[in-house]
Parts: sequence; C-alpha cells; structure tokens
Amino acid sequence: MFEKITPEFAGISSQNITNYIKSIERAGVVSHSVLMMKGNDIFAEYYWKPFSKDKVHRMYSQTKSFVAIALGLLYDDGKIKLNDKICNFFPDKIDGELPEYMKQMTVKDMLTMETCGETPNWFCSDDFDRTHLYLNKNNARIPSGMRWNYDSPASQVLCSLVERVSGKSLFDLLNERIFRYLNTFKDAQILKTKNDDSFGDSALLCTTRDIASFARLLMNNGEWNGKQLISKEYVSLATSKQVCNIETGFTDIFAKGYGFQIWCLEDNGFGFNGMGCQFTLCYPQKDLIFVCTGDNQGFTDAKAVIVNNFYNYIYDNIKENPIPENKSAYNHSIKLSENLELFSLKGNSRSEYQNNISGKKFICHKNPTGITEFYFEFFGDEGKFVYKNEQGEKVLPFGFSKNVFSKFPQLGYSDYHAGLPSENPDFLYDCAVSGCWAESEKLILKLQIIDIYLGNAYFTFSFKDNIATVSMIKNAEAFLNEYSGEFIAEMNL
Repeated sequence: MFEKITPEFAGISSQNITNYIKSIERAGVVSHSVLMMKGNDIFAEYYWKPFSKDKVHRMYSQTKSFVAIALGLLYDDGKIKLNDKICNFFPDKIDGELPEYMKQMTVKDMLTMETCGETPNWFCSDDFDRTHLYLNKNNARIPSGMRWNYDSPASQVLCSLVERVSGKSLFDLLNERIFRYLNTFKDAQILKTKNDDSFGDSALLCTTRDIASFARLLMNNGEWNGKQLISKEYVSLATSKQVCNIETGFTDIFAKGYGFQIWCLEDNGFGFNGMGCQFTLCYPQKDLIFVCTGDNQGFTDAKAVIVNNFYNYIYDNIKENPIPENKSAYNHSIKLSENLELFSLKGNSRSEYQNNISGKKFICHKNPTGITEFYFEFFGDEGKFVYKNEQGEKVLPFGFSKNVFSKFPQLGYSDYHAGLPSENPDFLYDCAVSGCWAESEKLILKLQIIDIYLGNAYFTFSFKDNIATVSMIKNAEAFLNEYSGEFIAEMNL
C-alpha cells in the first residue's frame, strides 16, 4: 500500500492535479495536506510545510467515524445490538428519573444522530464526565429516532459505551482489531476528556496516510489482505444512507444522507468530516479516495472550495484506465509539491508609518482580552508584537508576507486532557504568525496554532495620531478566548 503512481496512470492529467492545488491556494484555503488514491496507490500527495506525511494531525470530528467502526466490532462480537437502549449501559451515571425520551433512545439513534435533545457545553461545565452530563442535563425535547440533528456530545457517549463494553480504550480496541493489520496508525493517539475517557467525538491524532488506509478498509467492505476485520454487513450499514440529513437546514455537499457517524456523498460515496476541513471522501464506483487536512475555522466557504474544485478538476475528469503520460506536466506537479508552505498573509511588508510607532508603548483601555499595554518592534521583513496581560509580558514574533514559527506565549491551555490546563506549567502550543500592512496605518497579523489543537486568529491594529484601535477575532474551539474583542489604546507620550 501507498505505492506512488503518476496521475496519468490513475487516469487523470497531472495538469488537473496542479490546477486543483493552485485553485485552493488562490481561494485562500489554509491547507496542511492533500492526498488522492486510486486503489492502493497514491497518485497525488501534497504537504504544506511544516506539515509532512509523518506528522500526526488533529482530525476533529472524523474521529466520530472511528467510534462507529469500533461499535461495529462490538456488534459483530454480539456484545451490543443496534436497538439496545443507551441508558441501560450507564445505570451508575444516572442521578434520578430520566425523561421518557431519554429512556427510549437507542444505539442506532445515536449512530444516526437522531437523538432526543441537547446538552450544555461541556467545556463550560463543572461536570468532568460528559456521559453523566449528557444523561442528566439533556433537555430531551423530542422523541429519538425521528429527526436528524448533528449531536457531537452523543458521539462522545458512544465512545464511552465502546470503552465500557470492551474494557479497552477506543484506540487500544481499534489498534488490536484493525490498525495493526493495516500496518498504519503507529504514531497515532486519541486525546482524553477531563475524566480520562477517550475524547471520541473530536480528538484522533494521526497522519493523512493513516486515515487513507482506514478509508481503504471501508472501501474494501471491511476486508484486508484476505482477513475480514469487520463484517461486510456492518460496513454496508455504516457507509450507506440510513437517514435524511437536510431536516435542520443542512444543505451542503455532505447533505446526501447520513449513515453511522459517516456522511453520504453523491454517486454512493461516503466520507468523514472534521472541523476546519478535515475531509476523507470515498467513491467506490471510481475506486477513488481523497483526504485533506487544514485549519479553515472561520472561513465559511472553504468546504465548498475544496470539494467543488475536487469535483471539477479531479472527480469529473478521472478515467477508468490510464491515459498517456505527460512528463512535463508531471514534473511541474512534483516541483509544486516540493515548494508548498503554510498559508501566510500577503501584502506590504513596510509602511512609512511604522517608524512612528516602533518601540512606542500603547496603554490599553479596559477590554475583554485583558491586554493592558503593547508595542511593536520592526526589523527587515520580521517584527515582534510585545504585550502584557494578566500572565505578564508576552512576545509574539511575526513575519511580513511569511510565517515566523515559535511557541504561542499563552500558558494554561490543554494538552492531552481536553478542557483542563496542561499539568506542565511551561506547556505552549506551536504557532505560526504572519503579517502585512493592509493600509499605510493598518497592520494585520494572522496567528495559526498548529499543534494537537488547531486554531487561528486575526489581530488588526489601526493607527491614527496617537490612538490605536485593536480588533482581535479568534477561530478556535475552547481556547484563544483571551484573544477576542475590540479595544482602544493610546500611545504613552
């Protein structure tokens, strides 16, 4: 597996591959990887430095599809049935009388996201146990099994069910029964929740090739090298339309139906879908797999750009049989792959106005970010944003029209237990920061967190006379909250 072939041998022009990569770059999509396979062979593989084929990546809600397959293993073993009531697996986590709709909710209802209600935001809750929170604080407003509504916490409950019934962690079960046979996922892991359950709806870390191998297993109906790792019956149920998923206004490219924590696509395809544009698209009719990773939180059109352009350049043009080789186009596509770098802001790297503010301290009005003062230093095509908040002085280096890579200086964020500060008091996320002068007196910085958590933020500084207005907009789940808000600052004369 993972032998390399030319696009032409796969039935698609190398020029189409190049055009696709350029199209998503031109649209401003923040990509970390793109991989395309036909059969067991890779015909296109691109990584935006510092990402690489060996670097594990947060897959966010693609993790849910792995939970569904883990449940399939227990289903095959006869340890669960699809019509089993969820609450019967967790009698010790129920505080009192459950609402009737909660009592009736089944494993299948959760797998198809036809659940009975909603739960509070776990990240804002004092309850460390998400299953306990789900069972006891669910508003249970509608009968389950009647209406599709995306329910991420329900996927976490399914993960807890897997671990309770199997007596193993989600990763250990999958590794024992599936991953070791694929000979992949060797450096993969799944982060934990506050109470040490696996973070099953969001926190698989694996490589792009890892997830492609998992997709290939399902494309093979659960069979690998002659061994049936999971039943064909269950894979068929999981990857085919069980329910309509447009009832709550969900009308994008994944709105072709929903299986068991797996999305249905056109032409009987199926896929895994994670926040920030972590996509795995599988098309059995064309024996075609597409995988991409990135961080496009906050970029609402990115999904359409990535997938629609994939259809236009690749899916609609790929042939069943090889086409004539084009060495020149192929070499150009290879050269492109070798020169891709993480997205950075592009624009003016210098403004005459920067001389007026370089090294000058600005005192901030009271504001939601807690930043009390800041100043800038500029040197060539790089600079530093130096600021103070409740943790003390922070230094954030940045590049003009390029990224500068460093550690993001905010302490207290989560590492391997989501929702809890790291036990390491010095733990910091890896980050990349770029900037440009959007106008002569307006400086914009783009922050990208590129660690086991992904997130981004835009910091806009507009200057006039001795006044600065600052706008900070963050796009991240449950962190960077200190970097969101607007305020005024005055130069300390």
